[in-house]
Amino acid sequence: MTSEGLEEASDRAAAGVTGLRFMEERAVEWTLGHKLALVVAAAIALLAGVLLATRPVAPVREDVAPAPQVQQADGSVIAQRAPDAHPAPPRHQLPRGAVEERREQIVVAPAPAASTVEVDLSLVRQGDERRVVASSPDGQVLRAIDIPIEPAMLPPPPLPWAAGLSYRTDRAVGLWVERDIGHLRLGAELAREPNGRAEAEVRVGLRF
Repeated sequence: MTSEGLEEASDRAAAGVTGLRFMEERAVEWTLGHKLALVVAAAIALLAGVLLATRPVAPVREDVAPAPQVQQADGSVIAQRAPDAHPAPPRHQLPRGAVEERREQIVVAPAPAASTVEVDLSLVRQGDERRVVASSPDGQVLRAIDIPIEPAMLPPPPLPWAAGLSYRTDRAVGLWVERDIGHLRLGAELAREPNGRAEAEVRVGLRF
């Protein structure tokens, strides 16, 4: 081989070594970049989790918007809702020191043979509102009016979802999500093992 050929081969070998070193450096930088991104993501997720976990879960103010009376198939009625923050004084006496929060007005047409009329009332909660259901075994409810005077504070809505990060002693990291359905707690996790392989996991538990 001539001297020119030797010089050309030497230059190619040097270029190959330089390229290999560059690729190794880029691989190291890429690995460090991924680790840094993972640490930042974990820190953000941890901060968000702390903020959400420490945020007070406030009760919900009852929705007292006007609503019409609804006749049900069994003859009962869902009372009309007619909020009034300052109604006229009630016809009956209130206990000393009591605060009237709600007033119900029920009109019943008694059955022909009825000597007395019994009225059943149910106060039910649906989401962020409450309704009154009225019925009578001794007649037909003609009109029912529910008058919220002071909106109630209802319990806060449940938080059935949860999500977060996981880290094992073998340095496997993952993301998990869980949901409560009745007495069941369902969960799933996707983890990245130290060898780079992805592993999925499904969990089923009982709440008690």
